[in-house]
Amino acid sequence: MNLTANRAGHFGLLACLAGFTLWFTASAWEADATLVNMILIGPVAVLALGLISAIGIGLLLNPERDAEPAEPAENDSFRERWGVAIGCLALALYVLSLETIGFDVAGVIFCAACMVLMGRRNWLVIVAYSLFVGLAPVWILEGPMGIPVHTLILE
Repeated sequence: MNLTANRAGHFGLLACLAGFTLWFTASAWEADATLVNMILIGPVAVLALGLISAIGIGLLLNPERDAEPAEPAENDSFRERWGVAIGCLALALYVLSLETIGFDVAGVIFCAACMVLMGRRNWLVIVAYSLFVGLAPVWILEGPMGIPVHTLILE
């Protein structure tokens, strides 16, 4: 196997993510091993480790995937050039706005903005999906899980 700097970086990132996932899960287990605490952490940890493993195996079996990135085209679109930076800014604004405008409104706005950034233009789909993705986690946190979160619309 030819270990390029690019491949080493990919495997290093996967190792860091797996290590963090294992550490976080073990720490949560030590803090409180009850079902209420581990009902979300356990399955998400298994899913994360499964995805990390699948990506690592894919990199091992398909070294051609690890090619150098293509040179940027002269006519990059605004989204291609600034999409990652805008996405990071949107995530920061989302996190900072959770306590101000509420988890429900912030989630809906963040989801809709990201869908528009990714090129979705069907407003019916944007509204429907954003409402579901923004409001369902709030309902789950407050309802079945009993965790109070700040909301603006849902009470």
